Amino acid sequence: MINYAELKDWQDSARSGLREEIDCLEEKSRQINSYMRVLDAMDEQVSENHNLKETVERQQREIDDLEEQLEQKQMENDELRRQLLEAQNLQLETEKQQLETEVSAKPTEIHNHFERGSSAQVFNDKVTGKFTGKQNTKKDKKDKKDKKKRWKKIARKIL
Repeated sequence: MINYAELKDWQDSARSGLREEIDCLEEKSRQINSYMRVLDAMDEQVSENHNLKETVERQQREIDDLEEQLEQKQMENDELRRQLLEAQNLQLETEKQQLETEVSAKPTEIHNHFERGSSAQVFNDKVTGKFTGKQNTKKDKKDKKDKKKRWKKIARKIL
């Protein structure tokens, strides 16, 4: 015959075993859920990393384009600088030629100065040109000084 006490013990022990199995499966489910959350977080990180990589590549292309534009602008600047220097050199050459023309176009003046009180003037050869007396005016001195400065300035520009 069936012993109800043994059956009751067996039933309690089966229930206890099943409860332990349920607890173990619940713990395993929590672990698996934790692993799933870690994998979801990794997916987000991978996606963000991919987006950042695309952003970096796009920005690098923009940087390359800007560097190319900068190079072109620098080449244009260099060309403009070269043209400006050529124009300045041409202007200096023109000024030099004009000054040389001015100097060569001036009539030769003969200044014959003797000591004070002297009335005799002696010329040993044929004399042509304009005869003027010596005049030391402030204007003459200033003109000489200005011409000297102008020539020095031209010489500095040429060198």
